[in-house]
Amino acid sequence: MKKWITIILVAAVIVTGTASVLLYKSARGPVEKEFDQASKRVLDETPIRTIEKASIYHGAKSYTVITGKDDQNEKVVAFVPEKKEEIIVKKWADGISKEQAINKLNDEKQPEEILSVRLGHESVGPVWEITYLDKQKNLNYFYLLFSNGEWWKKIENL
Repeated sequence: MKKWITIILVAAVIVTGTASVLLYKSARGPVEKEFDQASKRVLDETPIRTIEKASIYHGAKSYTVITGKDDQNEKVVAFVPEKKEEIIVKKWADGISKEQAINKLNDEKQPEEILSVRLGHESVGPVWEITYLDKQKNLNYFYLLFSNGEWWKKIENL
């Protein structure tokens, strides 16, 4: 009897593990496809020669944001629109860093917990989107202009 229970438990763990892996791969498939297509476009159409990081930003429009280095080994960021529109390219040195964006938030709002900091593109151009919780555990979004670190938009107390 013990033997059958052990066999059933092992089989259940194997089936559950396999199903979890397949579900994860299925869910990540469209994202991986988007990264692959955006990466190919960036390497073909921009000065970026090596890709360091890719992420997806969903604002008014969706962009795949790719950072990398050009022929002169300078850091560059490319905003690849979801549709086949023109890729927007900016030099990393022409904007503020992630740390500077976080420091600006900390100086003005003293967040309880920063949930995410991501680079994106909006109608005003490249922005840093900072998502954080305040002392009352309210969700807040702050958007800083990448070019100079000025506040662009705030969505508070969600």
